Amino acid sequence: MELTDLPDEPTRIWRLFPDWVRVRRVMYMGLFVILAMVTQYMVNAADTMMVGRLADPELATASQAALGLGMPLFWAVGGFFSAVSYGTQAITARRYAERNDEATGQVLFNSLTAAVICGLLGSAIGWFSAPAAVDYFAEASAAQQALGTEYVQIRSIGIIGMVLTFSYKAFFDGIGRTYVHLVAALAMNLFNIALNYVLIFGVESWGIESMELAGAAWASTISTFLGLGIMGLISLRGSYRKRFRFYRVRNLDLRVTGRIIKLLLPSGSATVILMTGFLLFMKFVGQIDAEAGGGNTYSAATKAVMDTAAFCFMPLLALGTATATAVSQALGAKKPNLAASYGWETVRLCAWGMLGVAISFWIFPHEVLSFWSPNDASVVEAGVTPLRLVGLSLPLMAAGLVLSQALYGAGANTYVMVAEGLLHFALFVPLAWLLGPKLQYGIDGIWTAAVIYVVGLGLVMGGKFATKGWRSIRL
Repeated sequence: MELTDLPDEPTRIWRLFPDWVRVRRVMYMGLFVILAMVTQYMVNAADTMMVGRLADPELATASQAALGLGMPLFWAVGGFFSAVSYGTQAITARRYAERNDEATGQVLFNSLTAAVICGLLGSAIGWFSAPAAVDYFAEASAAQQALGTEYVQIRSIGIIGMVLTFSYKAFFDGIGRTYVHLVAALAMNLFNIALNYVLIFGVESWGIESMELAGAAWASTISTFLGLGIMGLISLRGSYRKRFRFYRVRNLDLRVTGRIIKLLLPSGSATVILMTGFLLFMKFVGQIDAEAGGGNTYSAATKAVMDTAAFCFMPLLALGTATATAVSQALGAKKPNLAASYGWETVRLCAWGMLGVAISFWIFPHEVLSFWSPNDASVVEAGVTPLRLVGLSLPLMAAGLVLSQALYGAGANTYVMVAEGLLHFALFVPLAWLLGPKLQYGIDGIWTAAVIYVVGLGLVMGGKFATKGWRSIRL
């Protein structure tokens, strides 16, 4: 079932139900990405749940607050350099649709070359910038600051493995083999969860002491290199190595590397903008914690809501990744109307799915949040209204996330970066400050700003995708 074998017919934007002929193709690829993301989500959930069950309740809440700060900091650096994947996937899909196997393989070689340099640089930046960065953003407590610094530094060791893994993933996604990363993700993340338990709580009979939050960081770092090894081994299979011939020194072409880096810079910058916005978001929440007496209740509640919202991000980003490949391959096959239809049909499917999730957030907020913080009722109560607010934004979140990925697939990375920058620093951050610390509407005011940002993201990405300029971008 090829992505480009459908006719180049336009689709109606304002139609209620999706076209299943097109949706099935995206879902086939997206299913493997969703499953891979589910395993990653399980790791993030395991981090939050396990540290939330440490024997000392204060340490447990502080550790969850530190995770809420440390994870965006780690992704601000690691995500920037891992954006090598956006150019890799878009260019790979174009060359593959053009039936040029050697040029397709050349993309991977140049991507890996760029990834080694980017990964080493990212690991160094993450390690050395962590103390100052955490010191600036940590507001809830001294415990949050100390735990967050240690977490980010340990995770930074694995950035090079993460960037190289994303390079491989982007290549296989670009040729439509999204199931390849699923194999690596299942092994890597299941191993991560098991190692989480061992290192967070310790195993006395094995002589392993409890490392608490640092144990979660080491488990993730070690597992990253396991995933990289699996992806590398899969790439050595004859069916891939002989067909695409990517491991040849003569494949090094600074023009191809330059195109990948050119697309990395705006997409990576968009990731930094996104993470910086959420870090400032956490800073404002921490200020509310500080004003309430210096605890970590609101920071931990925000982390619980974020982890719940991530349950929605997964299928949206996964189907967005599949849509990016579909869009890029359709453009490579000179079928721009087909490319556009893939984007809109996926948005329709995701919007319907998110409607059902939104209803559950409104009816069962206490039950959902108790899953993350069973030992602290104040954390659950603080997160109820924010979770319901998130539910209101889910349909437009579908449009924003899916179509931003589709635009990456088309090569419109600069537009996504500029739009994210304006939305974060002209809308989201100042509004969160105004409704939170300034006017003292508390955590509910800050999350209201987040919902307004999500609505804006859906509108600006939908507006851009409705135009035709992105259809003529050359890669």
